[in-house]
Amino acid sequence: MLRRHIKREFERDLSVDLNGKPKHNSCISHCLAYSLGICKDLHTTVCSSCENLWLIFKQLEEYLGQDHLESLLVNQDKLIYYMAHLVRKVYLNSQFEIYLKELDQNGALIIVDYKMKILKQSTRETKEDFFGKRGWTLHTVLLFTKGENAQLDVRAFDHWSDDQHQDAYFTASSLHAVITSLEKRPKWVTFISDNGPHYHNSELMVILSHWFDWYQVEVKKWLFLEPGEAKTMIDSHHAQVCNNIFLFIIN
Repeated sequence: MLRRHIKREFERDLSVDLNGKPKHNSCISHCLAYSLGICKDLHTTVCSSCENLWLIFKQLEEYLGQDHLESLLVNQDKLIYYMAHLVRKVYLNSQFEIYLKELDQNGALIIVDYKMKILKQSTRETKEDFFGKRGWTLHTVLLFTKGENAQLDVRAFDHWSDDQHQDAYFTASSLHAVITSLEKRPKWVTFISDNGPHYHNSELMVILSHWFDWYQVEVKKWLFLEPGEAKTMIDSHHAQVCNNIFLFIIN
C-alpha cells in the first residue's frame, strides 16, 4: 500500500497553479510550495499515508533492533531523495505548459533529446544484447512556434551520426542546422531538455551566448528536467523512428 502511494498517489496531491507557481497544501508532505522553500502558511493536517511512511521505519527499528539501525537510516534517506525527485518532476513538468502559453509569434520553444542507441538489427533486444553493441546516434529537436492565427506549429528535426559520442559540439551542430534552416527565425527561444552532460555543460552554454550575434536569436532560458521525465512527445517520436527503421530493415 505504501509503495502504491509513493508511485501513484503522492504526485496527485502536488499541485501548481495556472501561472506555474506551486500551490499550498495543508499537509506538509504534499505542500509543493514548502518543498521549494517559499511557503509561509501553516500546515495543520497530516496525510495518513505519508505519516505511515515514517511510522513503518519506527516499527522496523523496534522489531529489528540497533543492529539494523544504520541500514534503516540509509533507506529512509533514499526514500526522502526519491520523494524530492517526484516533487521536482511535478514542478518542472508543469513548466512545459506554462512555456507554451508564453509563446507568441516572435518566439519558439525547443525540446531536445538524444536517443541512446539505434541498433541496426532489432528495435527490441535484451539488455545483455544491447550493451556493447555499436549503433547510431539520433538527436531530435522539436520546435514549437505560433502562426498568425495563434495556431501551434510543431516540427521535428532528426540528426544522425554513426559516431556514438553525445557531447556539446554535436548538440551545438544539431541546433545550428535547425536554426539556419528556418525561413523565418524566431526572435527568442526557450530550451527544455534533461540534465545530461551533453546539455548541462559550460561549453554549450558559451556557444549559446553567441546566438544573438550569429543568428539574431535571443536565448531566454534553458530548463533542465529530471532524468527521463517530461519528454513524452520526443519519446513517442523516437519510438516511431525506431519502428520505421525496423520495418525498413525487414523489407
